[in-house]
Amino acid sequence: MYPKIVALDTDFTIFWGYLNKDKFGQRRGAAPKIEDNLQLDPDSEWKVRDKSNHDNFIRLYDDVPGIVTDILKNGAQLAIVSRNKSKALCDRALWYFKAIDPKTSNKKSIIHMVTYDEVVNEELTAHFERIHGWSGYDYSEMILFDDTALHNLVRLKLGVTFQVTRDQRGLTWDTYNKGIELWRRCKRIRSPYIDQNLSSYPRRVFLGYSGMDEGTVKLLTQGKSRVDLEESARWGYATYITDNPSIAKFFSNWIKGDAFGADTKTCVCEMWIRDKNIFDNLGKIWVPELGFLMTNNKKWLQQRTAWSQEDRDQLVSRWGVDVPYILFSRHHWMKNMPIPQGKRWNEMVIYRQTQDALLLTIPLTPKQLEERIQGNFVTYESQIKAWNITVPPDTWADFKNAKEDWIKA
Repeated sequence: MYPKIVALDTDFTIFWGYLNKDKFGQRRGAAPKIEDNLQLDPDSEWKVRDKSNHDNFIRLYDDVPGIVTDILKNGAQLAIVSRNKSKALCDRALWYFKAIDPKTSNKKSIIHMVTYDEVVNEELTAHFERIHGWSGYDYSEMILFDDTALHNLVRLKLGVTFQVTRDQRGLTWDTYNKGIELWRRCKRIRSPYIDQNLSSYPRRVFLGYSGMDEGTVKLLTQGKSRVDLEESARWGYATYITDNPSIAKFFSNWIKGDAFGADTKTCVCEMWIRDKNIFDNLGKIWVPELGFLMTNNKKWLQQRTAWSQEDRDQLVSRWGVDVPYILFSRHHWMKNMPIPQGKRWNEMVIYRQTQDALLLTIPLTPKQLEERIQGNFVTYESQIKAWNITVPPDTWADFKNAKEDWIKA
């Protein structure tokens, strides 16, 4: 199992350095066409420099040629997806840089093995929308390798698998293999959306309740996806669910002031998983309610918000749970909540990959919601063992510090 389209960023992903159109080809004697100012370094086929200023150069990362060959060997189409401001510079650099063409076993310019050449300075979702239109492939068949966490918007908005390359180390074999395995894990959890009838999903699992705006509900009940980027999202952009229907009702009103406006129509929905067999094998993590783990998307710049998700995923992986996963946490009391002051409550966080693959949303009428509130509900802490939720030592310590020693595995 392998993606249909593998997309690579340019600067600090394929090569070290930045092809800056305002620096390359600016010295005396420079060629009129900016791309004509690039030349292969005579001492290295891995280095391309500026003819007019040899201090300007880029260097191909060591593992990239082999990775390009592997992508093509697996039958995938290669895409270059970048916000670099000069397509001409990037194309010329990739003409100089070569890799083995698996069809001929001979070296060939990388640019000549590219199917989709998307070097345009605009949000990367636009690049992938065009690729989707040309290829006909679903976004779930695509993966992007990129050094900029902000570009994980292609995952949030479209469902493209995203693998960040860190610390200007570029695309290494290790990062490449991690990304392909991530894509495979995301594919393995996919269960088809059929319709809104619960009986269509004999292995369904009830998760809890979520207060949502009308626009989101409309999309989810059509089997589509939406991750709102305006609401407060302390664990990253996702669908937030609680085991307590009265809490969900509270948030169906609270989100009006937080993001959507007083006149926005909202409701509470039951949230289900479409397939228990997949759910049982899906990673689940209960994280401590600690500030350094969280995101403050209302105050932070988008770049910091994006990196916080990548860093949280990395920490969760150290705790033994890989993306895609479901996150659980306790949540502090908020003013006017329908529970005793100071008492914490439970939340579940469903990220885009799992939302696309497994989530089923059933809106409740006001009467149905009141019936749920008056009835009993199963708490998430009572499901730790049954749902195989990983609870790291830091989380047990968080329970203890909050005098919640009654929570047991």
